[in-house]
Amino acid sequence: MTVSLLIVDDDSATVFGFSRYLSNMGLSVQTASTLQEADTILLSRNLDIILLDLTLPDGNGLDWIPKIKKKNPDTTIVIITGDNEINSAVEAMRRGADHYLTKPVNLEALNAYLSKNIELRHLRQKDEAQRRTAKKRDPYFGTSPAMKTIFEHASLAADNNSVVLVQGETGTGKGVLARWIHERGPRASEPFVEVNCASLRGELLGSELFGHVKGAFTSAVQDRQGLIEVANGGTLFLDEIGDMDVSIQSQFLKAIEEKTYRRLGETRERTSDFRLICATNHDLSLEVEEGRFRTDLYYRICVFPIDMPALQDRYEDLPGLIHGLLDGMCSVIPDIAEDVVLLLKKYHWPGNVRELRNMLERAVILSQGETLRCAHFPGLETSRKAPLPPSATGTLEDVENMHLQKTLSECNGDTKTASRVLGISRASLYRKLSKTKIHA
Repeated sequence: MTVSLLIVDDDSATVFGFSRYLSNMGLSVQTASTLQEADTILLSRNLDIILLDLTLPDGNGLDWIPKIKKKNPDTTIVIITGDNEINSAVEAMRRGADHYLTKPVNLEALNAYLSKNIELRHLRQKDEAQRRTAKKRDPYFGTSPAMKTIFEHASLAADNNSVVLVQGETGTGKGVLARWIHERGPRASEPFVEVNCASLRGELLGSELFGHVKGAFTSAVQDRQGLIEVANGGTLFLDEIGDMDVSIQSQFLKAIEEKTYRRLGETRERTSDFRLICATNHDLSLEVEEGRFRTDLYYRICVFPIDMPALQDRYEDLPGLIHGLLDGMCSVIPDIAEDVVLLLKKYHWPGNVRELRNMLERAVILSQGETLRCAHFPGLETSRKAPLPPSATGTLEDVENMHLQKTLSECNGDTKTASRVLGISRASLYRKLSKTKIHA
């Protein structure tokens, strides 16, 4: 990876000489003649090394050092100073600078220091990559009663080879849980193979799962192994299995029960020993009733079901989720203003944890290393749940039932439209309706 370096100096001859020399070293060099120019560059990208003159037209470089370190603590700061500024250079080191050189700068000494620094930087990056690979980062499950139960069930699932069906709304973390189960199980050293059944249909999904031989269909120009074969010894994760075509379901049922399959266009029977984990945002029991999902396949995969709750059903986990997600995307977790968590708790999160992650990522970009504030979550103020009418009375369950009935009536019984208006999935809406006497 190319090392980025910024020269901050108002002496054009010095800047020219440094730029030419350092570019020949293979560094990506940018220049700035003022602190304001340097600040603009700092906010737009992460810098590996900064050569900083202390005396600049619009201020003293000493005052800029803490801001550099706050934005990226790993940035190396080399002070360029005159003989009469040694005390200032010492003060710069106290504030966070890493090294200083006196003018006129000995380019060989600069080369030696930077080369050593770059070598150490690469070693640290390599060590960090190995450390992250060796030590699996546990996702934050939460401390709410619902998530404690999920964790207990997932731990049990990891210890055996049974088929697991993870159910829940889109974005609740079904895929994350599936991978966690695999990585804690006896097949952890073997492949974890993921297939999204919603993105492929019919023959394409069949080819992806089972593979094909040359000439099996028009675009089959060569033999290709399927992902069932790739998953041999490991785990096959079928995401959104509720969207699998009925024509493929019967073929896949045989692969689950007998661990045998045939590539498309082939008569030879092959075997694959894989552990199966499935996920869906549909209510599969309703899909079975309506003829879109095979009964025998449903009972075959519903051996160990785990229901992932929606984020709006476990707001007490929100602070921990925010911290865990930021820890995964930032080298240094930014400070968070107190009113941010209050704002996020007032939102209904139709996209669940996935939407939370996306909003946090955008907020981190907008904050430019500063404290995360409500202003970094644009549009959230106007996206809160609409309050219930003042006339609503009774228990919380009564109020919810009244709201469900009113919304369904306004949508003329269309559950797809009603679920969108309510900010929940159709599966969640059906589950709520099944607990009441309301009929869609």
